Amino acid sequence: MFHRLVRTKPRQSLVLFLLMFVTTDLVADSMRCGRKVIRDGDSPALLLELCGEPLYRGRAHADVDTGSGVRSVKVEQWHYKLSERGFERIVQIYQGEIVAIETGGR
Repeated sequence: MFHRLVRTKPRQSLVLFLLMFVTTDLVADSMRCGRKVIRDGDSPALLLELCGEPLYRGRAHADVDTGSGVRSVKVEQWHYKLSERGFERIVQIYQGEIVAIETGGR
């Protein structure tokens, strides 16, 4: 059987690399505000200091690990859009701590 070596063009390699980078960023529970990074476990005060006021704040139910198991609890949701071309970030806060950072639509 004859196997053919498939060569990728530099442009295709760059696109694949960028897709891997973007996809990794979408699932991470962190977000960048300038040069600083906000992560799960950080405080809302630090979030405000580094990222400023959110576009809006709301409330929702979310599954959170409360230490005694995963429960559906009420969380605050702070919505950020840090750049015109970037995705919306939804930061979930429970009992004074960031418990999740999700990526929303544009």
